[in-house]
Amino acid sequence: MGETLQVPLSTLPARLLVLPHRSLTRAGLWLFLALQGMAMAAFAGLAAWRGNVFAPYFAVLDWCVVAYILSRVWRRSAAGEVVALSASGLEVTRMDGSAPPLRFHPYWVRVESRPGRHFGWASRLVLCSHGREVEIGKFLNEAERALLARQLNELLAQVRRDGVESGNGQV
Repeated sequence: MGETLQVPLSTLPARLLVLPHRSLTRAGLWLFLALQGMAMAAFAGLAAWRGNVFAPYFAVLDWCVVAYILSRVWRRSAAGEVVALSASGLEVTRMDGSAPPLRFHPYWVRVESRPGRHFGWASRLVLCSHGREVEIGKFLNEAERALLARQLNELLAQVRRDGVESGNGQV
């Protein structure tokens, strides 16, 4: 959650941007691919000089496959989640558009940390209410998932407290 926005707990509506870790910038990716291409070209040229005339063709094909796969993985690593909380609702939107946004009422939503589906798997952070649930932060480590759960619980408590103080807290 290195790129999660830090929201002061006194401001509502709040938006949390939860992104996976991304250790490579776009320029770094292209630099890596250029260096990889130069190494492939050097070894393919050496192999062609020694008699393997198909080595340069294979190197170009190999570089294209590696570049395609790495660029897809790099683009996919930007697909995070936006958790928006206001007095009227909590909404979870996936940035890659893989699922429609889910909206929960802030008075009824629960933040639960559940064990992994199988032994040894990471725990899951789930928002649930009225039979609907959504898992958030799949890509986070345990400490970051716990921090996100704590932040969400504090924000939800603030919404509930503000609603009760203003007389809008229906049960």
